[in-house]
Amino acid sequence: MTKPDASFAGIARASAVRMSAVILTVAVGLPPSLSRAAGVFRHRDFSANSAWNVKIGRGTKFQTAPGVAGLLVGLDTWGAGDAYTVPCYRAKRTDAMHHLLYSRFAWSKVVRGLWQRSGNTPAIEAEIEAESSRHFPPPGNVFSSVSATQWVLPPFMQGLPAPPPQDYRFTTAMLPPSGTDGHMAVGQPSGRVVETYATILLSTGDVVALSYTLSDPAGLGDGHDNGQTAAMLPNYAGLIQDEEMKSGINHAVAISVPASLLTTRIAAPAATFDRDALTNRPPYSGSLPMGARLALPAGTNLALSTPEGRAIAKAAATYGFIMSERGGSGITLHVRPNAPHQDPVLHTFNEPLQADLNAIFAQVAYVRR
Repeated sequence: MTKPDASFAGIARASAVRMSAVILTVAVGLPPSLSRAAGVFRHRDFSANSAWNVKIGRGTKFQTAPGVAGLLVGLDTWGAGDAYTVPCYRAKRTDAMHHLLYSRFAWSKVVRGLWQRSGNTPAIEAEIEAESSRHFPPPGNVFSSVSATQWVLPPFMQGLPAPPPQDYRFTTAMLPPSGTDGHMAVGQPSGRVVETYATILLSTGDVVALSYTLSDPAGLGDGHDNGQTAAMLPNYAGLIQDEEMKSGINHAVAISVPASLLTTRIAAPAATFDRDALTNRPPYSGSLPMGARLALPAGTNLALSTPEGRAIAKAAATYGFIMSERGGSGITLHVRPNAPHQDPVLHTFNEPLQADLNAIFAQVAYVRR
């Protein structure tokens, strides 16, 4: 699916920023004293052998990533109102059970301005409920495909039966983002995560969506989860947590990239690419597969001025960035928008950090399989 650029693309000033730069020599690995940062369930998500958690080895082979250098880079939380982020919530056992409902209009009517992701009037809520059902179609993201010309699900998704009606623990405080994509992740007491796409929260606490999946944050976190991203990766995978600016980012970071970088191929951990890869405007026109990993080769010297930039650079050398979405004309790193202890630099456009991110991506390379 296409995500628009965060506001960094529109408000970055062209003038050079004068900064007292700190020279950082990127080394593979983080100091052992740095603790693991919290994920959706207050620990690093996914298994130790997940692509999100496996370190880049010293013998890793890199190749040039055409088209990356020179692209503007920023954070999705710099966009107005966190409209295109993935808020992550954790339900308690005491939270009430609510229906998860399907509506085929949950994306299109929001795009047209007829419905909102939350805060609809009683009359509109009645319309939404009338257009919704407890029965979802057979699982499979309607925006993801293994074909560049038609909607074709990967073999492991084909022929699956429609899921039975489901209730999950939601609250009226679990607000989806206001943007058209409406991604949300809600950790359940069972340990699983309900991922929804084109989410609408009703005043009753019921949730309406165009698509959903129930993923395992202790699993591999790959495309077999049918995650709600273009690559079918879990939508909460690879999010930067605010507290990781001090403890260290101990996982790969999820990124959205422009169509100009992508080609209609798939690399693990992805399972699919965009269904409209060649028919959308602009179409895919690059050379990197969906799921590609970009990273800083060991020993790369960077002049960075912010602690946030240095934390991200260490993660870039240790784990890299994984392409999970198409979006806009620049590169966007995904950050948890509703972090419990927010670092202002991650949530309000910051020109020194953008300069650091631009410097990092000017040096990244494609990690060869």
